[in-house]
Amino acid sequence: MVPTVVVPVMTLGNCVFLPQQLLPLRIFEPRYRKMLKEALAGNRMFAISQLDEDSLTPDNDEPPCPFTCVGRIVGHVELEDGTSHIILEGLRRAKVIKVKRKTPYPQLEIVPVVDEPVAENNLCVREIARVLAYAEKFTSELGEEAEPLLQRLRGLANQPGVLADAAAGHLVADPLVRRKLLECLSQDQRIKAVADELARLEAQRKLDEQGGDEQARGLN
Repeated sequence: MVPTVVVPVMTLGNCVFLPQQLLPLRIFEPRYRKMLKEALAGNRMFAISQLDEDSLTPDNDEPPCPFTCVGRIVGHVELEDGTSHIILEGLRRAKVIKVKRKTPYPQLEIVPVVDEPVAENNLCVREIARVLAYAEKFTSELGEEAEPLLQRLRGLANQPGVLADAAAGHLVADPLVRRKLLECLSQDQRIKAVADELARLEAQRKLDEQGGDEQARGLN
């Protein structure tokens, strides 16, 4: 049986934090400033959880969703007013067991989870190629600025689950899609879901461009 661990947590509305993602945060609430201070003095880690709106009650005003992601502080700048800007790097997904305590800042009891082994290697190879191709399309306008991200994604081509997380963390914004990805432990399903979502976004982008062209023609 995998032992549980207790971690500090920020519960944030529609924010779904994924492994491999780099998340900029501004820390300003007194309780989270205390949490940050203690994290920096310790292992530099805390979790980000999406608020589970379906579980909201007067006595439970910050219920977390069933899965969370633990991150590590990789960048920190403290401002003169005592607030801070940080960069949190997503490390791994975990299942929430319970809220451990709420003061002075929230903490969760969690159990880390691991990906299932790849079941269909040929499927993963095809979906990996799709994800990398769409990533290049989405970042083409950035030119050389996109190269570090693309190099990072290419370097993960032999790890479909990790690649899916990294690509989604940078390219997929829909919190509903991101939540499903966070809860998905199948590497095969996750890489396909990311490829399908990027394909949908690309198709929508083309439709928007065509619509813009039609509007422009109508104005002439």
